[in-house]
Amino acid sequence: MDATQKLSRFMEEVTAGTDAQIAAAREAAQREADEILREAEARCRADAEITLSAAKAKVKAKYQKRVSQVGYRGKTALLSARQMLLMRLFADLREKLAAFTGTEAYIAWMTGLVKAYAASEEAEEHAVILMRKQDMHMQDALLKAIGVPCSFREDAAILLGGLSIVSADGRRCENHTLDEAFSSQLRNFYRSHKIGEETGGEA
Repeated sequence: MDATQKLSRFMEEVTAGTDAQIAAAREAAQREADEILREAEARCRADAEITLSAAKAKVKAKYQKRVSQVGYRGKTALLSARQMLLMRLFADLREKLAAFTGTEAYIAWMTGLVKAYAASEEAEEHAVILMRKQDMHMQDALLKAIGVPCSFREDAAILLGGLSIVSADGRRCENHTLDEAFSSQLRNFYRSHKIGEETGGEA
């Protein structure tokens, strides 16, 4: 083998070695690039999942807030409507009571109250009968019905009608006023229908 052939062969070997090194370097670079790409994709997915999770949580919170607001407004509207209905109902009752006090039946009812007191064990002389100003004209008829000495006094606190009987020593009082009856009906209605509890105090 002459010098030219030897040189040519040497060059071929160098070239082959160089190509192998280049191929190996390319393969290593490709593997590194693939790993970088996989890591980047993994980070993107993780970031996307976090972003998506945060977005879902935000939407859910907004939805729950909207539902809560709608529910509160609906409940408030219901309570308001029920309160207005209740006010109309008891306004009608007040009107009926007012109409009742202008009838003969009212006088008979008042007379029945004092007669019942006179027949009871609590009856005593010199009791004080409290009435509203409009009913003071009945005192003669009531005095005759009760049959024992007593006095009558106007009570500004009695607005709807009826009467209260206070013992001579002032320690006992029988409240037969329409005001108390009306208030009692209102309290019982609120209690039985649990009005006021819905708002935390509501109604």
